Amino acid sequence: MKQEIKTALISRFFEGNKLLAYTARKEYRLGSRLKAAAFTLYTLPLRKLLTPENIFITAPKEYYHELHRLLHIAKPEGVELVRIGRDYDGGYIMPDDFARDDKIAYSFGISSDVSFDKGMASRGYDVFMYDHTIDGLPEENPRFHWSQTGLSDGHSNDERLKTLDELIAINHHEDRQNMILKMDVEGYEWGFFENVSTQTLSNFSVIAMELHWLNEPRYQPVIPEALRKLNQTHQIVHIHGQNTGSYITLGTHTFCNQIEITCVRRDRYTLIDDYDVELPISIDMPALARLPEVPLGHWNREIRPDDKFTSLTVPL
Repeated sequence: MKQEIKTALISRFFEGNKLLAYTARKEYRLGSRLKAAAFTLYTLPLRKLLTPENIFITAPKEYYHELHRLLHIAKPEGVELVRIGRDYDGGYIMPDDFARDDKIAYSFGISSDVSFDKGMASRGYDVFMYDHTIDGLPEENPRFHWSQTGLSDGHSNDERLKTLDELIAINHHEDRQNMILKMDVEGYEWGFFENVSTQTLSNFSVIAMELHWLNEPRYQPVIPEALRKLNQTHQIVHIHGQNTGSYITLGTHTFCNQIEITCVRRDRYTLIDDYDVELPISIDMPALARLPEVPLGHWNREIRPDDKFTSLTVPL
């Protein structure tokens, strides 16, 4: 318990100092080197605290072995991948296979970016868009269907939130079998997976989503079970590591705190399992333009039993 509290305090300290570290870089670029030095000195204790010895106490190696196994990538035979949406954060990698009977996409988590939704609309999709944290869309489109509604995990009494099953019923899409699901809900995906049925997931031929907090101890009990449920119906065909948070290295494998994944329904594609992909791929882009990509390397290669945690990187 003491180690868990210690890790939580380190995490809070890190979050509180990100702005200071960013300000230090900005002051340096503007020529105010004295101010930059002051801000940098303030963050030095943080850099000393953030070490593998401090962080990985509550993230055992077995967890990362299981996470890596559940995030295995296969290639859909005869289908190329394309990027839909804007450069940097907001774009998603999708299979270039949009000749479908059901031209319907569900999009959760909009904020101020509708570039992915515009990309789907331009391909003939009606996009059902949900975000209870905004008052309206930044721009309109005849194929946009927005509601100030958030995604419920089934345990909330908030009237602004609804489950995916409820929304499908409201839209009369119960009989649609080849819809697309895009999701960026800042960690609420884990409650979503706990609540959603595999039958409902099977209504979507492609799922593109962000997974958050993979390195956070409080989420590690639920993440493997959620991925096991996803893997029953879908196969991951792409992973992209987000450069917006910390990441750790175990042997030659890097685990980001946030990743983007693209999945296809297993019964729709012939999947090539022997796939030695090196990540990122050419059409990937970093979420933050000012920071480099996080190289995940040859992701499908096995983690060896004697691999050790070798580094913790915090892009301050």
